[in-house]
Amino acid sequence: MTLTFQETKQLYYCVLRMPKDDAYFVYFTLESNEGLCFYSTLDDSLKGQYRDMELKCPIELSGHLKELISRLQQDIRLDILEEKIIQDS
Repeated sequence: MTLTFQETKQLYYCVLRMPKDDAYFVYFTLESNEGLCFYSTLDDSLKGQYRDMELKCPIELSGHLKELISRLQQDIRLDILEEKIIQDS
């Protein structure tokens, strides 16, 4: 598959929430799809029984990321808390 990127400087941004016990599986899945997105765990969620994860990807890859999220939702509880298009700085 060959991907071409426009110079839009737009990113797809979303925040996902998952049970703490399933977070490892989401991390593993994102790692195995290297280059699809950047992600980090939000610090406030480290105190609870869940993990909130912030994801960003080029707008051109947003369809692939949404597809992956949808597939994960078939296996684990994975809520989308926020999603929007942002400008890359």
